[in-house]
Amino acid sequence: MSRKLFVVVLSFLIAGFSIAQDDSKETTLLNVGDKLPEFTAKALNGPDLSSVNLKGKVALINFWATWCGPCKIEMPFIQKDIYEKIRDKNFVMAAISRGEETDLVKRFIELNKYTFPIYLDKETTVYKLFASKYIPRNFVIGKDGIVKWSSIGFRQEEFEEMIKVIKKELAN
Repeated sequence: MSRKLFVVVLSFLIAGFSIAQDDSKETTLLNVGDKLPEFTAKALNGPDLSSVNLKGKVALINFWATWCGPCKIEMPFIQKDIYEKIRDKNFVMAAISRGEETDLVKRFIELNKYTFPIYLDKETTVYKLFASKYIPRNFVIGKDGIVKWSSIGFRQEEFEEMIKVIKKELAN
C-alpha cells in the first residue's frame, strides 16, 4: 500500500471513530444517575431476567452480538474476570444478545464454553431502553436501582474500571 493511500485510509478510520464518539451521548438513552427501567429478557437457559428482581442487587447488564468483534474480545474477560471471580449473592450478571436468533446465540455460547447467564433480545426491545446503537455496552446498576457506570465498546482500562465500580457497589 502506498504511503498516500495509507494516510487516506487511516484518515477515514479516524474520522469514523470520531463520528461514533461524537454521537455516543445521543445514542445512550440510559445514563449514569438514571433509574433502571422495567423490562424482562428471555433466558437462553433458566429463568428469565426481570428488572424488578434486581432490586437490592448489583447488576452488570451487557449488550452484545455474535457478529460483534469487540464483543468477542470482551466476552472471555466477562467469563474469567467477572463471572468466575465476583461471587456474591447480591451480584447479577446479565449478558443480553441484541437482535439475534436463539439457535445462533446458543451455538456461539456452546462453541466458546461461556457459562455466565445469557438472555435474548431478538426484537431489541430491552436494548432500546438503554441505547439506540453501538455494542458492546455495559451498564452497572447499584443496589438502589440507579445506573452507576456505563461504557460503549471494549477497552481494557474501562473494563478494569467497571470491575472496581462493581466491587465498590457490592461493598455498599
